[in-house]
Amino acid sequence: MAPQGSQKGNGSDPLPGLKNAGIGKKVCLEMKSQNIPQTMPVTSQDMFNYAARYGISNHTLQAVIHFKDKLDEAKLARAVRLSIDAEPVLGCFFVERENSPFWQRLFDPEKISWCRLEETKDREDSVMKFLLEPLNMDLDPQILALLLRYCQEDTLCIKLNHACCDGRSAREYLKLLAGLYTKLCRDPSFEPEPNVQGKRDQSAVLEAQGITELKSSLIPEETEPTWAFPWQRSAEQESMQFSVTRIPSGNFRNIAAYARAHGATINDIILTAYFRALFDMIEPKLYAPMEIQFTVDLRRYLPEEENISISNLSGIESLRLPGIKCESFTSTLERVVLAMKRIKIHFPGMQSALACELMRGMNSQEVLETVKKEWQTSLVSGKSSPMLTNLGVISPTPLFFGEVEAEDAYVVTPAFHAPAFMLGASTYNEVLTLTAGYYESATKKEDVDHFLDLVVGGLSSCDIRTDRA
Repeated sequence: MAPQGSQKGNGSDPLPGLKNAGIGKKVCLEMKSQNIPQTMPVTSQDMFNYAARYGISNHTLQAVIHFKDKLDEAKLARAVRLSIDAEPVLGCFFVERENSPFWQRLFDPEKISWCRLEETKDREDSVMKFLLEPLNMDLDPQILALLLRYCQEDTLCIKLNHACCDGRSAREYLKLLAGLYTKLCRDPSFEPEPNVQGKRDQSAVLEAQGITELKSSLIPEETEPTWAFPWQRSAEQESMQFSVTRIPSGNFRNIAAYARAHGATINDIILTAYFRALFDMIEPKLYAPMEIQFTVDLRRYLPEEENISISNLSGIESLRLPGIKCESFTSTLERVVLAMKRIKIHFPGMQSALACELMRGMNSQEVLETVKKEWQTSLVSGKSSPMLTNLGVISPTPLFFGEVEAEDAYVVTPAFHAPAFMLGASTYNEVLTLTAGYYESATKKEDVDHFLDLVVGGLSSCDIRTDRA
């Protein structure tokens, strides 16, 4: 397979700028990027995320950034193109070779339309259409962008292939793109230095922790899921859907103050609201521990000066909590905080990193069969632990594309087939965004929307001024 970038319709046109670049500029670009390798190794977590394409999820991370002013579409297209040189894995496609899969550099990236411009009269509808637009792993690059123009305002929508990067990398990509655009505003001939030395492998995390014996360091844990987000088996054709809800800055500040007052993190608060919403919807047996899994950024274990590329460096941790009848939000939060403190003592996410690294000795077909077997087990049992991925603050300071400030931004996590389910969270400008991607009719939209209402209701109760449950 040799993807050259699909050109999608939707009545949109490629952005100008690339195809009219002069020969001298192209030669200069080739000289600048000559150190980019034509192939790159695939990590064990890359393989696992790649395998998700076979019936588990849409393997796509997405971002939406809103501006009150217009961007320069030619500079934006150029910035997206240069981003695949700055982070070379984004300029590759996955070669599914059984014994040794690898990332292959795109053959002619200059012929790809890296961003397209679309005029719209309904911004929200156009954003949702983009979110629902599939990313073709065999034809599309690892990054696709759309610039939506509504009157004098622009909205930038981005897709990233989860096979090459995790949520933290998606967050970092937004900063990278903003930086490239800004530098192009100052110097149109700017070209970035390719990050060819950055680490992408979990082995760097294990090395930083002094772990050399993988099998002896792996501690067997409970693995059987205890429940699943409400779903039903259906013979109807599946339809991907996304539900997005926003918690405004005023409410978020109340939540943050409430968290501080109770010795909790924002993540603890979201987990508490997550558990309580599921307890309400599913009504599991009282006092039976139920499990929610959450992602952990493994970069926390690396030295701050470590050069990390766009990559998959995430671990998984589990929290089990029994439901207690008529318990207040504060009491549930106290139990979550206590449980999380116990988890944090034992290097959260490290055990899943060990398990993933042990897959390094497996070929891609063995990885695929392992993933399929686990997925089949979930389908038969009807259970799959609900997941939370909290990407945290997208940027502690406003993102600027040149002189244009990003007024709003959020990240959308992958859509999962039932019985799997993931709640995604991200924050920008003190606005918390919750997202969920799923497939109807196995997972019903009304159930997801009701769940999000319950979560928001729980979060809204976190007001230090009343401290009510």
